[in-house]
Amino acid sequence: MQNDNIDEIIDGIKNQKSKKGAEKFLKNKLSPEQSKKLSDVLSDENALKNLLSSDKAKELFKKLGGKDAE
Repeated sequence: MQNDNIDEIIDGIKNQKSKKGAEKFLKNKLSPEQSKKLSDVLSDENALKNLLSSDKAKELFKKLGGKDAE
């Protein structure tokens, strides 16, 4: 990531007023390669399910103030 401070990125996402704003904020923080990888995973249902079931994803959801993805 262009910015390795994950807490700063999480706070930035939380402060966005819309989903589109959060997506734009995140894309601006990722390198072009990371952005492509993210887009690829989000467009692949099986890859997305595997990602969301990981412990790191569950931890991220908690940090974002949401529920676990189950």
